[in-house]
Amino acid sequence: MRAQSSAIAPTGIAVSGRPGTSIGTLQAALGVIAFSLTFPATAWGLEGFGPWSLVAVRSVLAALIAGGCLLALRVPLPGRAHWPGLAVVAAGVVVGFPLLTTLALRTSTTAHAAVVVGLLPLTTALCSALRVGTKRSAGRATIGRRESAGPSWLVAPTRRSRICHSPAPLRGAAESQPTSPDPLSPSRTFWTAALVGAAAVVAFTVQQSGGALTTADLYLFGALLVCAAGYTEGGRLARVMPGWQVVGWALALCLPIGVPAAVLALSYEPVRLTAHSVTGLLWVAAGSQFLGLVVWYRGMAAIGIPKASQLQLAQPLLTLVWSVLLLGEHLTVAAPLTAAAVLVCIAVTQRARG
Repeated sequence: MRAQSSAIAPTGIAVSGRPGTSIGTLQAALGVIAFSLTFPATAWGLEGFGPWSLVAVRSVLAALIAGGCLLALRVPLPGRAHWPGLAVVAAGVVVGFPLLTTLALRTSTTAHAAVVVGLLPLTTALCSALRVGTKRSAGRATIGRRESAGPSWLVAPTRRSRICHSPAPLRGAAESQPTSPDPLSPSRTFWTAALVGAAAVVAFTVQQSGGALTTADLYLFGALLVCAAGYTEGGRLARVMPGWQVVGWALALCLPIGVPAAVLALSYEPVRLTAHSVTGLLWVAAGSQFLGLVVWYRGMAAIGIPKASQLQLAQPLLTLVWSVLLLGEHLTVAAPLTAAAVLVCIAVTQRARG
């Protein structure tokens, strides 16, 4: 009877997972749309706020929204094991990416920034692959330490092992068997496409900057790294807690720093309230910093980080459209061509991982 019950249970899970996958795809797509408006909204916000004021105030406003939701729903504190991951999300997504991209947009156009940040899905997939490889290596090391302690028959048997005991295979026989490649490790195709995509973006930035990388480009490349780490940790945490709670607790972690930073920045940087600056501030705080991240992490938890990264392929192209419609920027031929080249490279990496 137990064997029959365990055989029936997975079938029910598989059938009920289909609607969840569709909803997860929709949520991830909504997150991409929200993120594609971040650079134009930031450019609007910089019309009335200084860069440090804009970043600090947006984090405080988003933290107040998230904290209000957490308090209203009486959400318990996360477990101690989750706080390091939340700290990575806070450092990368709440503080690092907004600050570095805002500093870059003081001298860079949104179209230029969108092409460079178009590497974010590739960087996120790479970060996820490296993290999985590290965890698997740690798992193998743990197994190795257990084997070095002695054969399994020297260990005191548990109740389960006394009931279902099977002799351990001989070490020589196990070593003689050929080892198969790790299915989770990135293939050569993955690494080749990753390097080609990165080379295309570097070539674009150097060409647009007159032969050398600018300070804005360095800010953007730094933003890629910290945001990819935050996305990877956030997607992992969203599998064990609701996505909006991942964002909420990450924002709450930054509130003790954000409030004094906002007061200090507002006292030094001039503020000029206009329709554009207020709209931009409200969108990056409520839309990009909270609501967008909520649906994005929920989508990643439902469909997985690699598939969610595929949907993010459209983000730089959408940002190019918004930069023309909302900011009146004029695109060079290199911008959409480079964005399309990066899109192809990322699609190849996703197929190689799949």
